[in-house]
Amino acid sequence: MEANVTGLILETQGEKGTGKGGRFVNLLITGGTGFVGSAVVEQLLQRGDCIQIVSRNTKKKQEASLVQMPAAGALFSEKVIASLDGIINLAGESIAGSRWDATIRQRILNSRVAATSCIVDSIRRNQERGLPFPKVLVNASAIGYYGTHPQQRFTESSGSGYGFLADVCRAWELEAIKGESLGMRVVRLRLGHVLERDGGMLPRVATPFSFGMGGYLGDGQQWMSWIHRKDLVNIIIQALDNGAWQGVYNACTPYAVTMKEFMEVLGTTLGSKCRTRIPALLARILFGEMAEEVLLKGQKVYPKRLLQQGYPFQYSQLSEALADIYPRN
Repeated sequence: MEANVTGLILETQGEKGTGKGGRFVNLLITGGTGFVGSAVVEQLLQRGDCIQIVSRNTKKKQEASLVQMPAAGALFSEKVIASLDGIINLAGESIAGSRWDATIRQRILNSRVAATSCIVDSIRRNQERGLPFPKVLVNASAIGYYGTHPQQRFTESSGSGYGFLADVCRAWELEAIKGESLGMRVVRLRLGHVLERDGGMLPRVATPFSFGMGGYLGDGQQWMSWIHRKDLVNIIIQALDNGAWQGVYNACTPYAVTMKEFMEVLGTTLGSKCRTRIPALLARILFGEMAEEVLLKGQKVYPKRLLQQGYPFQYSQLSEALADIYPRN
């Protein structure tokens, strides 16, 4: 009863398959019905992996049967943990869903830290009892780890910054790192803004262009480090499969842009001009602290270790990514 995580386990139906090299791959994915997780699950199922999904969202369509989680405060069952080859942890409350009051801040923190703690504690229990346990954990984090800065370029060796999101990411990663002492290969992926038309920030900023009202916040000079969801899914799967991947990686393209540049390219892609500028004061009134950390400030992040690892980005330029997401008919 060392940890608490709320959710359900959804076990994929169908025959168990084989992963790379003919090896059967049995995976647990938290956040597997979310914006990123659902795309990861789809890709893994296509190659024949057997997936168990932990999610609070059971309404999204998945080829899955429903299995209740253990009682609150319990760990994952010995049997579940013993059956796994790897875990992908994408759990986390949305940071941009609403203003950050005390309740929301706690939910953002707990949804990440408690889920990760539950995973690691479940693995530790199996190890202590001489039972099998998975040997790889791919754990999401975010570029918010670095805090914000108007000019500094952050790489994986940069230190943690200041602010609520930096505190959350630091606590989140500290829980994941504990898996290394248990003999696991732990990969931490610090995600940038993930782009696709069915979720994340992109639909929210694209919609105003339909009414000729597209624009940017503040002075538009805040940095946006981004990644196409297709690239992110590929990175997650490579991190899972490739034993050479370990430690922290910035999951964003090498070419960060300012918000003004982002909106101008988006407007061109959508056939509409970037016409409006929303004053910073209005954003602060509407969104409070969240505006300050997420909307009005940013970070210029460089994926040094991904490039050293030889990862070939499908979409490294923003114009290419947006053209794929919003193809012209």
